[in-house]
Amino acid sequence: MASSTDSFFPAPDAGHLRARLAQAGLRATRQRLVILESLLTLPGHPTAEQVHRQVISQEPSISLGTVYKALDSFVAAGLTRRVAAAEGTSRRYDADCTEHHHLFCTETQEIIDYCDPQLDALIREFFAAKGLHDFQPHSFSLHITGSKVVK
Repeated sequence: MASSTDSFFPAPDAGHLRARLAQAGLRATRQRLVILESLLTLPGHPTAEQVHRQVISQEPSISLGTVYKALDSFVAAGLTRRVAAAEGTSRRYDADCTEHHHLFCTETQEIIDYCDPQLDALIREFFAAKGLHDFQPHSFSLHITGSKVVK
């Protein structure tokens, strides 16, 4: 189990950001570049408000609405995923689009990335055995709510 909320990540260079946007079929506007950079460098699974706070330190004229629109376009293009918080009141975003699950701590509000190939195999086997009619799963992500146990 790996937590992605421990620290900030190094800023990717502008060429890398432009390439990611181009691969997703999005124009590399100034706003999208700054928003994508913030999303990639903030720890954990930030909200749009957290991305906005980081963005306005570089581009004070970018509105929260612009951040939401950009993040939604990133989700639609497959650059990021929307992650539900247990309380359901805030949209959180995950720049890691690899297959993994999320553990949500109700006490700290932290979302922890969790990878387990054995669990993934069990889920695939379960659904293959069930033979869902008229539905073929392509991917899945569990969202498990609980609290950290102090040892």
